[in-house]
Amino acid sequence: MRVAIVHYHLEPGGVTRVIENTLESFSQELESPQFVVLTGRKYPGDKIKNVQIVEGLDYSSSTNSISPSVLKERLEKAAKVGLGGKPDIWHIHNHSLGKNASLTKAVALLAEDANPMLLHPHDFAEDGRPSNFSTLKEVYSSAYPCSSTVHYATLNHRDHTFLQKVFSNKASPVHLLANAISIPSSAQEVNTLPHPELPDNLFLYPVRAVRRKNLGELALIAASYPEKHFANSLGPTNPEFQPIFKRWEQFSDEINLPVTFALGEKTSVSFPEMVDHADGILSTSIAEGFGLGFLEPWMSGKFLWGRNIPEITLDFSSLGINLNHLYQRININLEHLQNKGSLSSKIQTTLEKFFLEYQQEMPSNATDIAYQSMVQNDQIDFGRLDEVLQEEIILSISKSTEARDEIRSQVKLERIDSEIILKNKESINENFAPKSYTTKLKHIYEKILHSKQDQIEFAHGEHLLESFLSPARLNLLRT
Repeated sequence: MRVAIVHYHLEPGGVTRVIENTLESFSQELESPQFVVLTGRKYPGDKIKNVQIVEGLDYSSSTNSISPSVLKERLEKAAKVGLGGKPDIWHIHNHSLGKNASLTKAVALLAEDANPMLLHPHDFAEDGRPSNFSTLKEVYSSAYPCSSTVHYATLNHRDHTFLQKVFSNKASPVHLLANAISIPSSAQEVNTLPHPELPDNLFLYPVRAVRRKNLGELALIAASYPEKHFANSLGPTNPEFQPIFKRWEQFSDEINLPVTFALGEKTSVSFPEMVDHADGILSTSIAEGFGLGFLEPWMSGKFLWGRNIPEITLDFSSLGINLNHLYQRININLEHLQNKGSLSSKIQTTLEKFFLEYQQEMPSNATDIAYQSMVQNDQIDFGRLDEVLQEEIILSISKSTEARDEIRSQVKLERIDSEIILKNKESINENFAPKSYTTKLKHIYEKILHSKQDQIEFAHGEHLLESFLSPARLNLLRT
């Protein structure tokens, strides 16, 4: 079996890591497919041995993209050079993300030529990326090819459900293919000596600061647990988020919250040593692709507290990973807002902006739908507010022992249950180890090869956009 893997680039990051881990795991199989990886720029790593650079495959705007037919020909030529013949399967990552409209159309042309393929979206232009979506305007009608030999693989239950809706009554199967995670070697050692430069009673949020990581909620929890210390590991690399990040640092200092932002940049202690030192791991994220942060702590022998994202973690729970102790909302009485009547107008303004950017008509009751999903019994979910409103609430709650106790009753940093750690670790080892991933992927490849070719058609991507643009999903941190 000859497989051509395609991605815009192989810079360090999520998709590159998935490709590297896939090839490494397959290399340990007795009978492995033959792989070539096609990419648009030079590979800076050394794990992937068979790489072909394809000019025009890298990120590009609608004004500097090459002809889709030319890109298709270059992909075919590079694949033959790397494999010694035509691929049996094209495995293409993020073809419809809006990073290069020519790739989106080239994939459609490959599908029309009856090439068997696995299309593997990790993220979507339809999901809060209106500028990406706009680049697909001329090719969107052919963004989602479907036939019995064009299969799709998704990372999580939400994406699987949304794509199944798109392909209802269509021939393309949609598979759930959760990423593999790195299983720590028993030989790996961490310095367990005390680290006096790290805070005691530390609850670590091991993430780089980006907006969807919801750092305001970390500050809220810190305000409610003054006897503990909280920290995230790294500051932002996106310059647009720097002002927000700096404001959280300043605000937390002003009211003396026990929280350190970008702790890993303020100490010489290694990341594994920080994790080992922590009493527990915390997550307040409001949006994830795969949800790696819900799995990794257990593999390090650490208990995870914080916010659940059921549309992402439902798959984990069904595989025996116990996340029942995580909260889905932090309910805050609207009285903590300085002007609670302004919430509806902020929601409406945000929705109008979203629908305008996506050039879609906004439902007449969109504001009511969004408001009712965010506010229940005069209680707003803290994690769905923007930073300005979050700051108002924290300031109010920090002045009230009763309000802080109410937060503690919802965010319970309870005694660690070592039995849950052990069982979750076993379930992750069984279901998310690299070998398990390659077994699933090989099974998908075989299904594609054994599918009978039929007529190619194109699904309506607008159904996917409708799912992501649903007013009930609105979060003011994702604007």
